[in-house]
Amino acid sequence: MTIPVPEGPPTGRCAHARLLGLGLALAFALAPGARAANTELLVDAEAKSEYAYFTADRHALEQLIAEIRPLRESSDPLDLYGYAHASFRRLQLAAIAHLPREAQAAGADCLTTLDRLGDALGSNAEALSLAAGCAGYLAEFGGIKHLTAGHRRDSSLEAARALAPANPRVLLTAGILGWFRAARSPADRSLARTSFTRAAERFEQVEASAPGSPTWGGAEAWLFVGRGLEEDGDLVGARSAYERALLIAPDFAAARRHLARLAAPR
Repeated sequence: MTIPVPEGPPTGRCAHARLLGLGLALAFALAPGARAANTELLVDAEAKSEYAYFTADRHALEQLIAEIRPLRESSDPLDLYGYAHASFRRLQLAAIAHLPREAQAAGADCLTTLDRLGDALGSNAEALSLAAGCAGYLAEFGGIKHLTAGHRRDSSLEAARALAPANPRVLLTAGILGWFRAARSPADRSLARTSFTRAAERFEQVEASAPGSPTWGGAEAWLFVGRGLEEDGDLVGARSAYERALLIAPDFAAARRHLARLAAPR
Protein backbone atom coordinates (compact mmCIF):
# COMPACT_ATOMS: atom_id res chain seq x y z
CA MET A 1 0.00 0.00 0.00
CA THR A 2 1.56 3.28 -1.05
CA ILE A 3 0.71 6.92 -1.20
CA PRO A 4 2.34 9.23 -3.75
CA VAL A 5 5.25 11.13 -2.28
CA PRO A 6 8.08 13.15 -3.78
CA GLU A 7 10.93 11.40 -5.49
CA GLY A 8 14.55 12.27 -4.88
CA PRO A 9 16.35 13.19 -1.67
CA PRO A 10 14.38 14.78 1.17
CA THR A 11 14.81 18.46 1.84
CA GLY A 12 14.56 18.54 5.60
CA ARG A 13 16.82 21.44 6.60
CA CYS A 14 13.96 23.89 6.68
CA ALA A 15 11.64 21.49 8.50
CA HIS A 16 14.37 20.67 11.01
CA ALA A 17 15.02 24.33 11.67
CA ARG A 18 11.33 24.97 12.24
CA LEU A 19 11.40 22.44 15.08
CA LEU A 20 13.57 24.77 17.19
CA GLY A 21 11.70 26.07 20.18
CA LEU A 22 9.10 23.33 20.08
CA GLY A 23 10.59 21.79 23.22
CA LEU A 24 9.97 24.99 25.17
CA ALA A 25 6.41 25.17 23.89
CA LEU A 26 5.84 21.56 24.91
CA ALA A 27 7.30 22.14 28.37
CA PHE A 28 4.88 25.02 28.84
CA ALA A 29 1.93 23.00 27.55
CA LEU A 30 2.55 20.18 30.01
CA ALA A 31 3.48 22.36 32.99
CA PRO A 32 1.19 22.35 36.06
CA GLY A 33 -1.87 24.45 35.41
CA ALA A 34 -1.48 24.42 31.63
CA ARG A 35 -4.45 23.42 29.48
CA ALA A 36 -4.43 19.78 28.40
CA ALA A 37 -4.71 20.79 24.76
CA ASN A 38 -2.26 23.55 23.90
CA THR A 39 -3.63 25.11 20.74
CA GLU A 40 -0.42 26.69 19.52
CA LEU A 41 1.53 23.47 19.97
CA LEU A 42 -1.07 21.35 18.15
CA VAL A 43 -1.32 23.74 15.21
CA ASP A 44 2.47 23.83 14.96
CA ALA A 45 2.77 20.04 15.21
CA GLU A 46 0.22 19.44 12.45
CA ALA A 47 1.95 21.94 10.18
CA LYS A 48 5.34 20.29 10.71
CA SER A 49 3.91 16.79 10.22
CA GLU A 50 2.41 17.87 6.91
CA TYR A 51 5.57 19.61 5.73
CA ALA A 52 7.64 16.51 6.53
CA TYR A 53 5.14 14.33 4.67
CA PHE A 54 4.99 16.59 1.62
CA THR A 55 8.80 16.64 1.39
CA ALA A 56 9.26 12.96 2.37
CA ASP A 57 11.51 14.06 5.21
CA ARG A 58 11.44 11.09 7.60
CA HIS A 59 14.20 12.55 9.77
CA ALA A 60 12.29 15.77 10.47
CA LEU A 61 9.15 13.78 11.25
CA GLU A 62 10.99 11.50 13.67
CA GLN A 63 12.44 14.56 15.40
CA LEU A 64 8.98 16.07 15.73
CA ILE A 65 7.49 12.89 17.16
CA ALA A 66 10.26 12.76 19.76
CA GLU A 67 9.46 16.34 20.74
CA ILE A 68 5.72 15.85 21.12
CA ARG A 69 5.85 12.34 22.62
CA PRO A 70 4.46 13.50 26.01
CA LEU A 71 1.17 14.26 24.23
CA ARG A 72 0.69 10.51 23.96
CA GLU A 73 0.13 10.41 27.71
CA SER A 74 -2.41 13.25 27.72
CA SER A 75 -6.07 12.79 28.53
CA ASP A 76 -7.18 15.43 26.05
CA PRO A 77 -8.61 14.13 22.73
CA LEU A 78 -6.93 16.84 20.65
CA ASP A 79 -3.52 16.08 22.15
CA LEU A 80 -3.93 12.38 21.45
CA TYR A 81 -5.16 13.02 17.92
CA GLY A 82 -2.24 15.37 17.21
CA TYR A 83 0.31 12.78 18.23
CA ALA A 84 -1.50 9.99 16.35
CA HIS A 85 -1.58 12.12 13.20
CA ALA A 86 2.21 12.53 13.31
CA SER A 87 2.57 8.76 13.77
CA PHE A 88 0.27 8.21 10.79
CA ARG A 89 2.50 10.34 8.59
CA ARG A 90 5.53 8.44 9.87
CA LEU A 91 3.77 5.19 8.99
CA GLN A 92 3.10 6.39 5.46
CA LEU A 93 6.68 7.50 4.81
CA ALA A 94 8.11 4.29 6.27
CA ALA A 95 5.80 2.16 4.13
CA ILE A 96 6.84 4.05 1.00
CA ALA A 97 10.51 3.66 1.93
CA HIS A 98 9.93 -0.12 2.29
CA LEU A 99 10.77 -0.13 5.99
CA PRO A 100 8.14 -2.56 7.33
CA ARG A 101 9.38 -2.68 10.92
CA GLU A 102 9.37 1.10 11.24
CA ALA A 103 5.99 1.27 9.53
CA GLN A 104 4.46 -1.32 11.82
CA ALA A 105 5.90 0.41 14.90
CA ALA A 106 4.44 3.74 13.76
CA GLY A 107 1.07 2.16 13.02
CA ALA A 108 0.94 0.49 16.42
CA ASP A 109 1.91 3.81 18.03
CA CYS A 110 -0.92 5.55 16.20
CA LEU A 111 -3.55 3.01 17.24
CA THR A 112 -2.34 2.70 20.84
CA THR A 113 -2.52 6.47 21.20
CA LEU A 114 -6.04 6.67 19.80
CA ASP A 115 -7.11 3.81 22.07
CA ARG A 116 -6.35 6.06 25.04
CA LEU A 117 -9.57 7.86 24.14
CA GLY A 118 -11.39 4.88 25.57
CA ASP A 119 -15.14 4.84 25.06
CA ALA A 120 -14.96 8.36 23.61
CA LEU A 121 -13.25 6.95 20.50
CA GLY A 122 -16.56 5.48 19.35
CA SER A 123 -18.13 8.93 19.07
CA ASN A 124 -15.18 10.74 17.49
CA ALA A 125 -15.39 10.55 13.70
CA GLU A 126 -12.01 12.21 13.15
CA ALA A 127 -10.22 9.78 15.46
CA LEU A 128 -12.05 6.77 14.01
CA SER A 129 -11.09 7.84 10.51
CA LEU A 130 -7.45 8.19 11.51
CA ALA A 131 -7.56 4.77 13.18
CA ALA A 132 -8.95 3.31 9.96
CA GLY A 133 -6.07 4.82 8.02
CA CYS A 134 -3.41 3.47 10.37
CA ALA A 135 -5.03 0.03 10.53
CA GLY A 136 -5.44 0.00 6.75
CA TYR A 137 -1.71 0.31 6.21
CA LEU A 138 -0.98 -2.40 8.76
CA ALA A 139 -3.48 -4.73 7.10
CA GLU A 140 -1.64 -4.46 3.79
CA PHE A 141 1.49 -6.06 5.26
CA GLY A 142 -0.33 -9.39 5.22
CA GLY A 143 -0.10 -12.39 7.51
CA ILE A 144 -2.41 -13.69 10.20
CA LYS A 145 -1.39 -10.93 12.61
CA HIS A 146 -2.77 -8.31 10.29
CA LEU A 147 -6.19 -9.86 9.85
CA THR A 148 -7.05 -8.02 13.06
CA ALA A 149 -5.84 -4.80 11.50
CA GLY A 150 -8.07 -5.39 8.50
CA HIS A 151 -11.07 -5.85 10.74
CA ARG A 152 -10.25 -2.66 12.62
CA ARG A 153 -9.80 -0.78 9.37
CA ASP A 154 -13.26 -1.75 8.19
CA SER A 155 -15.07 -1.32 11.50
CA SER A 156 -13.44 2.05 12.24
CA LEU A 157 -14.22 3.43 8.80
CA GLU A 158 -17.82 2.18 8.98
CA ALA A 159 -18.27 3.86 12.36
CA ALA A 160 -16.70 7.11 11.13
CA ARG A 161 -18.98 7.15 8.09
CA ALA A 162 -22.03 6.56 10.27
CA LEU A 163 -21.11 9.49 12.50
CA ALA A 164 -19.97 11.99 9.85
CA PRO A 165 -20.55 10.83 6.26
CA ALA A 166 -19.70 14.26 4.84
CA ASN A 167 -16.55 14.85 6.88
CA PRO A 168 -13.79 15.51 4.30
CA ARG A 169 -11.12 13.48 6.14
CA VAL A 170 -13.51 10.55 6.48
CA LEU A 171 -14.15 10.74 2.74
CA LEU A 172 -10.44 11.06 1.98
CA THR A 173 -9.55 8.07 4.16
CA ALA A 174 -12.27 5.97 2.54
CA GLY A 175 -10.88 6.88 -0.87
CA ILE A 176 -7.29 6.07 0.04
CA LEU A 177 -8.18 2.72 1.56
CA GLY A 178 -10.22 1.78 -1.50
CA TRP A 179 -7.63 3.06 -3.98
CA PHE A 180 -4.70 1.10 -2.58
CA ARG A 181 -6.35 -2.04 -1.25
CA ALA A 182 -4.55 -5.05 -2.70
CA ALA A 183 -7.75 -6.94 -3.60
CA ARG A 184 -9.54 -3.93 -5.04
CA SER A 185 -11.97 -4.27 -7.94
CA PRO A 186 -12.86 -1.76 -10.66
CA ALA A 187 -15.91 -0.92 -8.58
CA ASP A 188 -13.69 -0.18 -5.56
CA ARG A 189 -11.57 2.10 -7.72
CA SER A 190 -14.66 3.96 -8.94
CA LEU A 191 -15.98 4.38 -5.40
CA ALA A 192 -12.59 5.65 -4.28
CA ARG A 193 -12.55 8.28 -7.01
CA THR A 194 -16.03 9.43 -6.08
CA SER A 195 -14.90 9.69 -2.47
CA PHE A 196 -11.89 11.82 -3.47
CA THR A 197 -14.07 14.19 -5.46
CA ARG A 198 -16.53 14.57 -2.60
CA ALA A 199 -13.65 15.10 -0.16
CA ALA A 200 -12.11 17.83 -2.31
CA GLU A 201 -15.46 19.59 -2.59
CA ARG A 202 -16.05 19.34 1.15
CA PHE A 203 -12.61 20.71 1.96
CA GLU A 204 -13.56 23.76 -0.12
CA GLN A 205 -16.85 24.22 1.72
CA VAL A 206 -16.05 23.33 5.31
CA GLU A 207 -15.88 26.16 7.80
CA ALA A 208 -12.81 26.80 9.91
CA SER A 209 -12.61 24.29 12.74
CA ALA A 210 -11.89 25.07 16.36
CA PRO A 211 -8.25 26.02 17.03
CA GLY A 212 -6.14 22.89 17.41
CA SER A 213 -8.57 20.68 15.49
CA PRO A 214 -7.30 18.83 12.39
CA THR A 215 -7.15 20.72 9.11
CA TRP A 216 -5.06 18.39 6.93
CA GLY A 217 -6.12 16.52 3.79
CA GLY A 218 -7.15 19.08 1.18
CA ALA A 219 -4.00 18.85 -0.92
CA GLU A 220 -4.11 15.05 -0.96
CA ALA A 221 -7.73 15.04 -2.03
CA TRP A 222 -6.95 17.18 -5.06
CA LEU A 223 -3.91 15.06 -5.89
CA PHE A 224 -6.06 11.94 -6.09
CA VAL A 225 -8.77 13.74 -8.05
CA GLY A 226 -6.02 14.59 -10.53
CA ARG A 227 -4.79 11.02 -10.70
CA GLY A 228 -8.27 9.77 -11.46
CA LEU A 229 -8.77 12.33 -14.21
CA GLU A 230 -5.36 11.51 -15.65
CA GLU A 231 -6.34 7.83 -15.82
CA ASP A 232 -9.40 8.88 -17.82
CA GLY A 233 -7.25 10.86 -20.24
CA ASP A 234 -8.62 14.19 -19.05
CA LEU A 235 -5.23 15.89 -18.91
CA VAL A 236 -6.63 19.41 -18.66
CA GLY A 237 -8.75 18.46 -15.67
CA ALA A 238 -5.86 16.58 -14.10
CA ARG A 239 -3.55 19.56 -14.51
CA SER A 240 -6.10 21.80 -12.83
CA ALA A 241 -6.45 19.39 -9.90
CA TYR A 242 -2.69 19.14 -9.38
CA GLU A 243 -2.42 22.92 -9.48
CA ARG A 244 -5.13 23.20 -6.83
CA ALA A 245 -3.20 20.74 -4.66
CA LEU A 246 -0.14 22.98 -4.98
CA LEU A 247 -2.14 26.08 -4.09
CA ILE A 248 -2.92 24.39 -0.78
CA ALA A 249 0.54 22.87 -0.26
CA PRO A 250 3.25 24.47 -2.43
CA ASP A 251 5.83 21.97 -1.10
CA PHE A 252 3.80 18.93 -2.20
CA ALA A 253 6.44 17.29 -4.37
CA ALA A 254 4.13 14.48 -5.50
CA ALA A 255 1.77 17.00 -7.08
CA ARG A 256 4.73 18.76 -8.71
CA ARG A 257 5.95 15.46 -10.10
CA HIS A 258 2.57 14.63 -11.64
CA LEU A 259 2.26 18.12 -13.06
CA ALA A 260 5.73 17.94 -14.60
CA ARG A 261 4.90 14.60 -16.20
CA LEU A 262 1.84 16.11 -17.88
CA ALA A 263 3.99 18.89 -19.29
CA ALA A 264 6.61 16.49 -20.68
CA PRO A 265 6.58 15.79 -24.44
CA ARG A 266 4.46 12.77 -25.32
